[in-house]
Amino acid sequence: MTTDENGSGTVGVPAGGEGTTPVLPSEVVWLLQEGHSPIRAWREHLGVTREELGRRLSVVPAAVTQLEARSARPRGATLKKVAAVLGIDWQLLQAEKRK
Repeated sequence: MTTDENGSGTVGVPAGGEGTTPVLPSEVVWLLQEGHSPIRAWREHLGVTREELGRRLSVVPAAVTQLEARSARPRGATLKKVAAVLGIDWQLLQAEKRK
């Protein structure tokens, strides 16, 4: 395990993207393994509440809950908006597709 600039542990799990092979923070990996959606895993890792994410996206917290449902299949445009407000690459929110 390595440590990122925030002091969070990371594991050697490729996060996708072209040219580079970033690793996912261990907390995100753990949350994904626990069955959480990528949106929820990243939101929790970054310390953002549902209410705050909803405010940033101009939606109600219930809409965030729907986006975070494991069965949800948000469109690419939606993933890009969520990623932008979380400050991450949108492809990181497609983690479940890399199994």
